[in-house]
Formats: sequence, C-alpha cells, structure tokens
Amino acid sequence: MQRGLKAATTAALTVAILSIAACSSGNETGQGSDDPATATGTLRVVVPNFPANNEGQAVFQGIVDIFHQTYPQMKVEPDFVPYDNLNEKISTSLAAGKNYDVVSAGVGWVQPLADLGAIQSLTKLGVRTEDLEKSVYPAFVAPMKYQDELYAVPIVANPRVLAYSKSAFAEAGLDPATPPQTLAELREAARKLTKRDAKGQITRTGFDFWAPASNYRQQFVAFLGAKGGQMFTADGQPAFNGDSGVEALQLIHDMVSVDKSSRYGYQNSAKTSLVTTGEAAMGFTSPYVDCSADGEGIGEKCKDLVYFNLKDAEEVMYVGGRVAAVGEGTEYPEAALAFTKAMQDQKSQETISKLDVGVPISSNAGDSAFVKSNPAGSFAWKNLDKAVFEYGGATFLDFRAKFGPSLDEVILGRKSPQDALKELDAVARR
Repeated sequence: MQRGLKAATTAALTVAILSIAACSSGNETGQGSDDPATATGTLRVVVPNFPANNEGQAVFQGIVDIFHQTYPQMKVEPDFVPYDNLNEKISTSLAAGKNYDVVSAGVGWVQPLADLGAIQSLTKLGVRTEDLEKSVYPAFVAPMKYQDELYAVPIVANPRVLAYSKSAFAEAGLDPATPPQTLAELREAARKLTKRDAKGQITRTGFDFWAPASNYRQQFVAFLGAKGGQMFTADGQPAFNGDSGVEALQLIHDMVSVDKSSRYGYQNSAKTSLVTTGEAAMGFTSPYVDCSADGEGIGEKCKDLVYFNLKDAEEVMYVGGRVAAVGEGTEYPEAALAFTKAMQDQKSQETISKLDVGVPISSNAGDSAFVKSNPAGSFAWKNLDKAVFEYGGATFLDFRAKFGPSLDEVILGRKSPQDALKELDAVARR
C-alpha cells in the first residue's frame, strides 16, 4: 500500500475508464440471464496479500463456494498480488480497458480508488449506509465513503493492539494489574522494563513498536489519537499538524533515541511482535496471537500477556483493515456485489482473519467461538468502537509514501517534529 495510483498516465486511464463505461450499459448482458441461478460469465477478482499457497487458495475457494450458492454457474478468476503490486495491477487493467470486477484493498485505498474511477458507488447499487451501520461497527462506515456515497464494505479489521508481560511488570516493580494510561506513563514504564547487559546492550526491549524502518505511520496514528488528534478531517483535510501531533511524534523520538527503550526498526527473523515472543516487555501486537502449544503457538506465554488501550485525552486503538468493492464498468455489477457479500460472510471473515492476522468486523462476531478462543482477538473486537484509522482523501496513497520516511527524520533526531509535520501538511494539501 505504498505508492500512489497516479503513476499511470492520466490520459491513458481516462481513455480506459471511458472505454470500460462504454462496454457497460448497466444490464448484465455477459451473464446471459437476469436469474442468478442461470447467469454465466467470469468475475475477475484482485486480492492483495492472499498467499498463493494451499492455505490461501483454500480460503479463497471458501468464499467462492459461498458465492456459488447464489451464482452457481459464474466462474471466478482470482489475481493474488502483494500490496506493493496492487497499484500497478489496477492501473494496467484500467489502461487495457479491462478493469477488475471485484477489488479487495485496504481501508486507505477507498477514496483514491473511487477518485480514480477504479471502483463504483455501492450506494447506487442499493447498499444502504444505515444497513451497514447495523452489521459492522459504525466507526468503520466513514472510511468506506467518497463524496457521501459508499464505495466499499469492510471485511476484516487489522488492529494494532498494545500488550505487556505481567511477569516483566512484576520484575520491574510495576503493578501487573495496572497498565499505563497516558503516553507519559507508557514512556516511564518502557524505561523501567528495558533490560541491558554489562556493556549496555539491550537484552529485553522495554517497548516494541513492531515496525521496520520508515514504517512508524500506524504507531504515530495511535499515539496521535491518544492525544486527542486525528490524521484528517471528515472532508479529507490534514489535521495532524498541531500540538497533539508534535507531542506524539516527540514521544516516539524520545523512546527510541533518548531513552533507548526501543530499538529503531528492529524485527526478529519471523517479523513477529516482540512482546509475544518475550523479546520485549511491552509493545504493539496483532489481534491474532496463536496460543496453541504446537507449531508457531506461544502456549503458556499467552497467560502472561495483558492487552490494553492508552487513555490519554482519548481512549483509542489503531485499526487498519481489508475492504471489498465493485469495479467500475463491470459487466456483472449484481454478481460482483454478491461476491463482496460472500467476503462479508462470517465464515469468510474468520478464515481471512487468520491470513490477515485480523479480527472479524461483524457487530455480532463477539459471540463466535473464533473470537472467544483468542484473548488478543477478543480484546480487539470489543474495542473496535475506539478505532482510529490511517486514511485521508483521494491523494492519500501519494501522501503516505512520503509519510513514513519523514517520521524517521524525527525519530532519528535529524529534524524537529514541528518542521516534519509542517512539511507533511504541505504535501497533504497539494
């Protein structure tokens, strides 16, 4: 989800979109029937970050099986791509005049894709905002909109939850029953929790941001939200360049470069969160922590972890997620919409959550065995109403490509938070 879609030439995309629109009269002529039971044709579905292995194929086939309950004769052609290649795939398809029928992407992609003409209004296809608000957490509805119309539906949430080790807290003289509430308390706890050897080298990180170099964006959004700030206003205007943003970014710098309670950009070989492996006493992790004692599970370690939110000016939890949309110009709008609904099915949400290390988005998923079986997932689902997001208008993907590296300049002490955020604000307004 790094590079902006504007890389393809505007002229080529305009021609492509016009040609796609010309091929679609609103009737599903390619299906040969108005009856879903006899409709035929092939849906092209682009799905980022679905592994093209047996597990990924099985999850996708499960979605297809649900879709086939309504459209038994429609074929489905998946295109599994990394997020890094999603821009290119969509741009190439548009330029060739053969857009995807169904597009899966991340939360921050909705407005850019809608602005580009790659996905179409679901409102015009009969999807009502009030119905979506009843089926998912209402906080997830606004990111699905562009110009006051729905353009996508959320499928799975990808929170970054905070966790700490009770045993590490006790060892450091902290109360295992009392998590940090404010960002100042978080910093102080991280200092106390950091362990070093005789040479001063960290042997246990006090706080793990669970972020490689140039990818501290989500963590900044979480800290900004805790301070009462937001990335963008409802109409897409940048709002991060203020006291809340400065304080949040200054704190990340202080923890990494002053206190050195967190190692900049460090990840273990498996790229798992350090707090779940015991390499860190506290930090960000996913909402899907395998508590089994077999394979990659952490077994009894699960009982040592406590999940919490920061409760500074606001109580928040950073959340990303996967969405689904209907491609602009598709010959099969009703079938494409049915496929997005198949992705929304509770069983689909659970299997996708395992792949995405996420949590189901449905408002009734808390009663499921899947959510109840995982302490991290149960905590995350119960706190989805406290979600803060990373999205912001039609040009957000272009902005985000510059966002992470700019934060690094502050984290490493090369630039002040004020200067970096001022520059980013100017970029966001272009």
